[in-house]
Amino acid sequence: MPSLHEVESRFFAAVMAGGEAEDRLLACLAEDADIGRERIAVYRRSVMGNLVSALHATYPVLAKIVGLPFFREAARAYVRAHPSESGDLNEYGASFAGFIGDYPHGRDLGYLADVARLEWLVQQVYYAAEPAPADLSALAACPPERYGDLRFELTPAHARIDSRWPVADIWRVNADGYAGDMTIDWSQGSRALVWRRDALVEVAPLTAGEAAFIDALVAGRTLAAATDLASTAEPGFDPGTALAHCVGRGVVRAARLDFQGAPS
Repeated sequence: MPSLHEVESRFFAAVMAGGEAEDRLLACLAEDADIGRERIAVYRRSVMGNLVSALHATYPVLAKIVGLPFFREAARAYVRAHPSESGDLNEYGASFAGFIGDYPHGRDLGYLADVARLEWLVQQVYYAAEPAPADLSALAACPPERYGDLRFELTPAHARIDSRWPVADIWRVNADGYAGDMTIDWSQGSRALVWRRDALVEVAPLTAGEAAFIDALVAGRTLAAATDLASTAEPGFDPGTALAHCVGRGVVRAARLDFQGAPS
């Protein structure tokens, strides 16, 4: 007599894989095989439907680009290869970008994987912890000669992505309700910022300097060091404008002034 754990393992395999796994489960159950197969099929449809729906909720732009029939078939293949390991469906689909990048029927659309990477970040930013209220008193009180020594803490509700594809524009023109210019310059890659403001997630392209600036602040570099790195990436970079954009978007949540001589 199989143990409860063995029966549960066989049941999981039968629901996800069917075939021989289903036969092994039915062999240890004291019921009619045809009835057992029908019951397993009910569970399979429910599990598959829930997981495919969860993927669609996380990757709506990707689904819009490829069409629902294509997306659902790819999603079902993903579910079979990567069963959920969590009871929280919001956590499901982290590796979908890699999967879709290798999916045989989508290899001609090389940008799909990066669009999926961006959509996963949108999901993560949406569910990121709510930050404490911003405290920029150190910035307001800082004497101008000490601006370069400032360091900033950024909200957890943000993310960065770089791609050789214009994923920020692809995401923008395919977002629900978008009715603006549909033009995309496919010759350009993109650096993008993802952030949450007023319970809404936004995506915006960044210049090379802006991307380097934000990455440096995230790494804990001083304003002076971040400006130097950004200016190397983009001659003529304006740190004041970049910092104002970060503050205005709610990405910067705190500032502190280091003592003289602290490492940059």
